[in-house]
Amino acid sequence: MERAFIFDVDGTLTGPRRYMHEDFARFFRTVVASETVYLVSGSDMPKLENQLPVWLIQSVAGVFTCSGNEFWQGGNIVFQMNHTFPEEMFELAEDIISQSAYEARTGNHCEPRIGALNISVVGRNANPIQRNDYERFDQESADRKRMIALIEAAFPEYEANSGGQISIDVSPRGWNKSRVQSEVRSRHPDAVLHFFGDNIFEGGNDLPLAEAIGNDNSQNKIYPVADHYDTWRILQDEFILAKPKESGQVA
Repeated sequence: MERAFIFDVDGTLTGPRRYMHEDFARFFRTVVASETVYLVSGSDMPKLENQLPVWLIQSVAGVFTCSGNEFWQGGNIVFQMNHTFPEEMFELAEDIISQSAYEARTGNHCEPRIGALNISVVGRNANPIQRNDYERFDQESADRKRMIALIEAAFPEYEANSGGQISIDVSPRGWNKSRVQSEVRSRHPDAVLHFFGDNIFEGGNDLPLAEAIGNDNSQNKIYPVADHYDTWRILQDEFILAKPKESGQVA
């Protein structure tokens, strides 16, 4: 039976905003060579190009960027869904950011993308240490849940989800990763879908796609992962695609 693999990128195939580890990329090449593979990310293509090898972006069956609002094949754009956000949304985002108890600000706090608006208290210019620090703060204070609740209360026609370590993604309702399910299904009507993501939880930006895939076919499988180590081990244990090194040898 045909199967198609769908992978989130940040936190699933790479560390947060990090480049794909060389050993894992070598292993993953065997996956791409033998399986139908799609990638899906909340980020845009320039950010993915800073995280993934060129060969990977160009050789997978397709890449969904901006939470599924863009689709690429062979490095070429196939479609994109544009949206213009109201000025009031930016004003609210600035207020929400200013109200956060987290003190550090690094810049680039509101980033418009194709079909989505990315909002971050600490800012997308944060370095890895600052990202980790905000993530710990958010886990203790539910800062991003606060942001999501305020935005959805003020703009019920929009939805917001946590993305990565430090931000939330705002989009028109339904303009989320769930659209990837129908796009992949239209290309592979009989395939069993296998989805890997690190944000498959309430408010996480991988949850809409996980739910859509789960509702699509009872044979489909969802794999919540903590990081690319989990992804590597599951691929090897479940599908025997290649043998990973011991965890102490993987950086």
